[in-house]
Amino acid sequence: MFWRLDPKNLKPGQMVDGWRIVRKLGSGSYAVVYEVEKDGKRFALKVACQVDKRGDPKQTDARARREVVCLQKLGHPHIIRMWAHGRCGDPRSGFLYVVLDLVDGYTLGEWVRRTYPTVQEDVVVFLKLFDALDHMHGRGVFHRDLSLGNIMVTKAGEPVIIDFGAADYAAAEELTDAPLPPGTPRNRSPEAMRFWLENLHNPEARYSFQASDDIFALGADLYDVLTDPTPDLSKNRPSLQGAVAPASPFKATQGRVPLELSSYAMMLIHPSLDERPATAKDARSPLEDFAKCEGPEWRGTRPHPVAAQLPPEPAEGALVPIEEGQPGGVEVPIPAHPSAVQGARVAALNSVRFEWGRPALVGLLALVVLGAAVAASVLHRPAPAEPPPVTRSGPGEQPVPALAEKPTSCPAQLPSSHPTQKEARPSVELPVNSPTLTNGLPNPQKASPRRVLSKVQRCALLVFTVAWVEAGCTGVQTRPDPEECPQEAVDAMEKELGWIGGEQPGIIVDVTKRKPKPVTRQDKLAVFNDGPVTGELVEDEGNAPKGTRLEGHLWTTGDRIYGRYRRAFLPGGRTVPICVELISGGDLGLDKQEGSKPGAAVGSTLVASLVVRRWH
Repeated sequence: MFWRLDPKNLKPGQMVDGWRIVRKLGSGSYAVVYEVEKDGKRFALKVACQVDKRGDPKQTDARARREVVCLQKLGHPHIIRMWAHGRCGDPRSGFLYVVLDLVDGYTLGEWVRRTYPTVQEDVVVFLKLFDALDHMHGRGVFHRDLSLGNIMVTKAGEPVIIDFGAADYAAAEELTDAPLPPGTPRNRSPEAMRFWLENLHNPEARYSFQASDDIFALGADLYDVLTDPTPDLSKNRPSLQGAVAPASPFKATQGRVPLELSSYAMMLIHPSLDERPATAKDARSPLEDFAKCEGPEWRGTRPHPVAAQLPPEPAEGALVPIEEGQPGGVEVPIPAHPSAVQGARVAALNSVRFEWGRPALVGLLALVVLGAAVAASVLHRPAPAEPPPVTRSGPGEQPVPALAEKPTSCPAQLPSSHPTQKEARPSVELPVNSPTLTNGLPNPQKASPRRVLSKVQRCALLVFTVAWVEAGCTGVQTRPDPEECPQEAVDAMEKELGWIGGEQPGIIVDVTKRKPKPVTRQDKLAVFNDGPVTGELVEDEGNAPKGTRLEGHLWTTGDRIYGRYRRAFLPGGRTVPICVELISGGDLGLDKQEGSKPGAAVGSTLVASLVVRRWH
């Protein structure tokens, strides 16, 4: 029974009100998140339980109930969707849970690091995020923790705001037991930080969170996306509220971020509340104009070219900068909240396998890179310097670009001003039928990745990238490594299942790809992604009956589709360790079919597999 289980450590195969646990995704201060399966479909199940001892255990249920209410108020394509909620076990002592979409993609920070988005792609993603924020505020809901980790981007390029564990709504019960609500320090607004400093020693003080706080947080995310090539990994980013103002995106990227977008990003994180947009709708308006801009500086330029995201080679004896802490040098522990969804995380580069000549090829590529780099250094032209600050007569006035000799590629002049906090009404009263933008992001442009690179430089960058991948860079795994099958799995297969090494059971690769009619060998193909997978036996195999579920993992970024299954779920809920690999035509792995793309491989849904004593 569920109440006899530890909700913090549910095991694969255990059931929660009909939802079968597949794996644990993560945990935070007030909840644990699992991937679950029901009727062949995958979801995220968030269980409310006290994880961090710093919190108040009596508030766990209340926080979960508040999250449910917030999600019930919302319905937007770029906000996580709730499918079910309930209490499992005893009505009084059981645990509350929420069932959510399982987003297949990356956190916003990972998306930047792995996909190298263009300027225009960044604009479109934040246009959709501000549209979602407009929808949220229009229904009286504040997220209160819009950090890089609480925004996902699907593999189709669609952003999704997740994790409403810290969210609040009008007339909600006060649960905060500190001056500030739970959240991410870097995304705190200047007003919140000033309140925090002024009330460090006042246990009764409570900050009144406003729509402007969410807007600032999303603006901080935009700044980090535009200025940091590895925002989910960086530990030494400059403070957004230090004594020295952070460098603008235009300056930080040596002009790769257009001046208009750079000025807009700096406006969103301006220290003065009066200089920032009053509502999410106002903040969204300039992005609508930016999204229409044409030209290579928008659609062909990447704020962070591939070279900027390669593992750095620190100089010997170089000093490591230290990130500025909280104002005043004191940091209050702020609970983190678990991500409600964690999709499969696939490497953005697709490694090329060569069966022979690898050392010679890498050496040749290295020589080519060296020659190209020398030529590039001779032909390099520095990026334009950022123009001096322009005094604004109004909070929304656009600065005059110093690059006036280069005409803008935007179809029309951007708005010259926007309502500010002083001009807007104090309450957020936005239309309920806020328009939504659901078009997918355009494919990354294959044109020049940055306008200041010559052809020789681009060639050197491409060759170096291929050489780096071919040399075996970490994080790009196209197939699993050989290893011994655990002895317990060998014993279980032989003694309990009656499987002998070398047998070839027929399996459905992924039951979530099953078609409405029975699967046959002749006509079924599906698109597979890297990550966990649930297969199924198509006929009795030893002591395992037809329909037995097999849990495993797929690798799809190489030249073939590789799969390993490590657990079998027998009737009655019993789990047995196994070692089974996918094979096709006697070769390890499956053939990729026409239409395969990196991270989205097309292959047969029903194939043979191989029982092994050692993973090949």
